[in-house]
Formats: sequence, structure tokens, C-alpha cells
Amino acid sequence: MDILDKYELKEWWNTALTPAQRDQISRDYQPMGYPSGARYLYAKLVGKSYCETDKCCFLDVLACVAKDDAKDIIRDKTEQAVKEALSQPRKNYKDIHLALTGLIKHHYRLRQNPAHYNKAKELCLLQISISRQAASAFKKPPKPHGMNMKKFEELLGHTPVGYDTPQMMPSHLGYKQLAIILEKEGELESALELTEKALKQGWTNDSDKCITKLTVKLDKRK
Repeated sequence: MDILDKYELKEWWNTALTPAQRDQISRDYQPMGYPSGARYLYAKLVGKSYCETDKCCFLDVLACVAKDDAKDIIRDKTEQAVKEALSQPRKNYKDIHLALTGLIKHHYRLRQNPAHYNKAKELCLLQISISRQAASAFKKPPKPHGMNMKKFEELLGHTPVGYDTPQMMPSHLGYKQLAIILEKEGELESALELTEKALKQGWTNDSDKCITKLTVKLDKRK
């Protein structure tokens, strides 16, 4: 079983993409530490994987590696995977959050097209809708894989360092990008409300500076 089988993507891979597109992506997809020249996408998976991300982020990375029309094909599949992941009873919020960041960047980059502009706003709102759960997932202290903390402590002979420390939060593009969009559309109050919410949840978005800027603009409007 390779990684495409693991994520149940083999049929889609073989039908949605041309042989040339598959060849380019499988050649250029090179995870860190994997032997140069070997094609990871077709390599047999060995042992357990302890990666914190999942199918959505995997597709997002493939889209970054792909060229030309293949990018759009994989972006569409990524969005589909995100919606499927959100419908599952157990959700990997880190995986979904990070994949949505890639999708928002993609569509906002093409914002001159109204369809992409509106899609970027839609995806920002979707990412914001899971922001509380994603924040909880990102803040959670890491745990040793494959064993409980008590066993890990016994193995080390002392209390492990760093495993009880809340993690630093990443940025939240959904909040940041939508606030910028709302500001440009003249919706300063809504932009300020969003930015304050991002700050309260702990996302590292330079929210303090944005709040100051928006407050000054609102004061001038009075």
C-alpha cells in the first residue's frame, strides 16, 4: 500500500490527471529526508505514521507541487476532501485548517475574477467557523507517540520537558484575509470585530496593529 492507497486517492489519481501530469507530480514531490530520485508517491508504506496532518494537507502539498492545469484539478479535490473531513464524526482540525489556508491563498491570488474572490471569502468563513476547535488542537501540548505519558516518564527516568507546555499558535489566514477584504469594502466595524475575535482566540495575526489601524479609521469616519 502506498500513500495514494492510504488516502483512497488511487482511482482519482489515475483518472483525473494525465500520465504527463502524474509523472511531473510524482517526480517533483519529495518529502524531506526521502532519497533523491525515488518516487515517494508510489513507495510502499512501512510502519506507523505519526504525522499530525492528513489527507487534506497531503492534497494541498500536491497542488503546490503540480503545474498548470493540474493545480486546479488538485485544488478542487482538496476542497472536496475538506468538506468530506468536516462531515466526519472525528475531525483532524489541524489538517483541515492548514489545507484551507492553502485554498484561501490560491483563490485570493486570483481575486480579479469575481468567482475566485467570492470563493476566497467563502473559504475564509469556513475556516473561521472551525477556529475555536482548531485553536484548541494547535494549543494542545504534544504527547509521545505510541505510549502514555507515565510509561514515557519511566523510560526517561525523569519528567519529560515540553510535553505539558501549550504550543504557540500559528496565524489564521481566514480571519486576517477576510478582515482585509471587509476593510477594503468599507465594512470597518465588521473587520474590527473579526480582528478582535482572532486576538481573543490567540491567533498570531498582528491583531494589535490591525485593531489600532481600524480604530483610527473608524474615529476619522465619525
